[in-house]
Amino acid sequence: MFAAIAFSGEAAHGEGGHQAVTFLGDWLPRIVNFAVIAAVVVYFARKPAIDFFKNRSLAIAKAMHESQEASERAVRAVGEMEQKIRDLERETDGMLAEARARGEKDKQALVEEGKKLAQDIQNQVKQGIEIEVRKARTALAAEASRLSLDLAEGRIKEKINNTDHERIVKEYISNVGGKG
Repeated sequence: MFAAIAFSGEAAHGEGGHQAVTFLGDWLPRIVNFAVIAAVVVYFARKPAIDFFKNRSLAIAKAMHESQEASERAVRAVGEMEQKIRDLERETDGMLAEARARGEKDKQALVEEGKKLAQDIQNQVKQGIEIEVRKARTALAAEASRLSLDLAEGRIKEKINNTDHERIVKEYISNVGGKG
């Protein structure tokens, strides 16, 4: 039926003259044809289209729900990470304070050890000086004794003559027990 209407429209155009376009002759078959095609498409595509839009709505709702859950998980994860960062900062601060305290303690121990070592060195130096002073005194006493003997010998040599020398030798021999 539609084909016949379409051919009759073509025949009217092809008969050589210019005919005026009429609603019934030109537009009615097109509108009917469109309505039939639309009705067939709607009849066959209605259920798949409804299912498509229903599934699409469900998929969008599911995606929104999953997105909401993911957002909540992300917020929780961010909160946990922030808490971990705060915990790490506290732990780091504690470690730094502990390291400072240990460093200060080690510093004090090194200072005390340095003072003790300096005192030991001073004591060793004092002992060394005392030993050197004793050696010098002993050397000076020995030198003084030698000089005193040299001086006494020099004086004796100046004052003793040959007669005094012979007399001293005789007295020594008589004291030792010999005859002179």
